[in-house]
Amino acid sequence: LFSDPDVTVRMTAFGYLLTQDSTNLKLYFDRALADSNYIMKTISIDNIASRKLAAYLPKLRELSMNSRTLEIDIRRTLADCAGAFLEINKSDTNALRILVNASLDNDYIVRKQAIQIYKDVLGENRFNMLSKAQTRISMSKIEKALKKYKTNPYATIETNKGSFEFELYFDVAPLTVLNFIDLAESGFYEDIIFHRVISNFVTQGGDPSGTGWGGPNYQIRCEYSHEPYRRGTIGIATSGKDTGGSQFFISLSPLPHLEGRYTVIGQVLSGMDIVDEIVIGDSIKEIIIEEGKPL
Repeated sequence: LFSDPDVTVRMTAFGYLLTQDSTNLKLYFDRALADSNYIMKTISIDNIASRKLAAYLPKLRELSMNSRTLEIDIRRTLADCAGAFLEINKSDTNALRILVNASLDNDYIVRKQAIQIYKDVLGENRFNMLSKAQTRISMSKIEKALKKYKTNPYATIETNKGSFEFELYFDVAPLTVLNFIDLAESGFYEDIIFHRVISNFVTQGGDPSGTGWGGPNYQIRCEYSHEPYRRGTIGIATSGKDTGGSQFFISLSPLPHLEGRYTVIGQVLSGMDIVDEIVIGDSIKEIIIEEGKPL
């Protein structure tokens, strides 16, 4: 199963092997780090950090030297891994080199994460190195959207179970909504499954890998608001501040503890009975965006 073509099977097998066969850990870690899928590399690095397997630091340092070719999740996990080892030994040269590479990363969120580790673990304030993040959406596109969406647009998600419609809160989270519209109109969401369904909590989708680890290979800023999480509220899934992308979730019940912590982008208006029927593995067929009703 560790050689299965499906990455979700490989990652599950990897997790079990680490707990059941400690004599062959090197074999399993070497294979996971060499895997063609970035999710396997990410999980492997995360386990190396949690198990404090310092023997792998030279290999991880070498991996971090080629950060321009690595997916952002690998680069972020490498930074966290370096921090975990520096908590043990602040002079670890391999971990320091990995952290330096992360602090010079092209992506703002990786640089910010590395500089936060400098402060939290090494007691060094390097925030003066952190240049401002550049928005992915140009000013001209934002201006056009402001003229186009005088009222909030709507989205209809066609699934294999049926369809549901929701209002997109362009007036609350404009940049996040524009990102969602761009992905929807490009066909990004077609045939992507709902990978997470927790009864009375959330239904989550938008990950092209179907594992919960994937996204569009870029990250967007959070746009927090005072909008409540009611039943049917649509939010953006993240793994920390400013780490959203394509994954979204639908609240299956009121979730006040999420308010102000996850960007709200909309509210289901019709079809919650369809949402309630969705199970893990059900898929999105198409997302149709419509302009709002005229004023």
